[in-house]
This record gives sequence, C-alpha cells and structure tokens, in this order.
Amino acid sequence: MSIRCPYVFCILLFYLFKFPVPKIEIMGASDIYVKTGSTVNLKCVITQSLEEPAYIFWYHDGVRVLNYKQGTKDIRVERSGADTTVGTLVLYGATREDSGNYTCSPSNLDSASVLLHVLNGEHPAAMQRGKNSASPIPGRWWGHMSVGLGLRSLLSARQTCAMVVALTALHNLLAFAGL
Repeated sequence: MSIRCPYVFCILLFYLFKFPVPKIEIMGASDIYVKTGSTVNLKCVITQSLEEPAYIFWYHDGVRVLNYKQGTKDIRVERSGADTTVGTLVLYGATREDSGNYTCSPSNLDSASVLLHVLNGEHPAAMQRGKNSASPIPGRWWGHMSVGLGLRSLLSARQTCAMVVALTALHNLLAFAGL
C-alpha cells in the first residue's frame, strides 16, 4: 500500500464542492496618509464567509483598541448580505499618536493590517500604494489549512480537525478497498 498525502482528498473536495474561501481586506491602500484632526475610517471587509465572526478586534501597534473614550474612537460591526461582514474603526480628530500599524483580527480568520500616517500638514515625497495583505496570527497554524478548505467559517477548530481526520480515514478506506 502506497503512502498518500491525506490533504489531497480534502483539496479534491474543495474543488468538487467549491467551498467559498473567506477573504479579509482593509479597504484602501496599505499605507494611509491623513492630516492631523482628520476623521479616519478603517473598514475591514470580510467576504465569502458563511458565518459572521463572533467578534472583530482592532489592534494599534499590537495593543487592542477599545472605544471607551467616547468621541475619539468608535468600533462598529455590520453584516452586509449573506456572506459579507464589515468591521469599521473610526478615529475622530486623528493625532500623531494615532500613527502606526492597525490590524483587523476577526475571530474566525487571519488578520489584515494597514499602516496609518498622521501628518502635521507636511506632504510625503512618495506615498506608497498597494493592496493590504492578510498575515497569519501566531498560534493559528491550523487556520491556514482550514481556511483554504473553506471550512473555518463553517466549523470550530475542533470540528475542522475532526472533519479532516474523518475525511482522511474515509480516503484511506476507499483507497484500501480499491475504489
């Protein structure tokens, strides 16, 4: 009996059943430049996710953003349609201290980040433009495989692991039976 990759069967199922692959993106450029005093809206858009995340946390330079100071920050989460969730972080009257890396971290996916530059009226010589990219959250190594299968938005981590084990066992049984 030959040794086969157990994930091949899962990947085959992915293509056969066309599970949606959830996507996460902070709208706009990966570097955002604003003037002091501006209102900043950072929109984290999660698409093709069949289940709304239990929460969406925002982090500023690795520290969780809380909206306790009324009037300076606001965090909102809205479901838009059957498969889209939008998490918005609003910064009112941006200051230089608001500059830095902002990360949107939903409960059921990897995170996405953007770099905010709050300027005192100066104009940078070159403004970087580009798409925001998702980066993995440490400790969620299993998330990459389950997100790739489109299962993460449907199942918990334990359920996803059990599903992969069950599918692998089924695959091995069918291979052993010659089917």
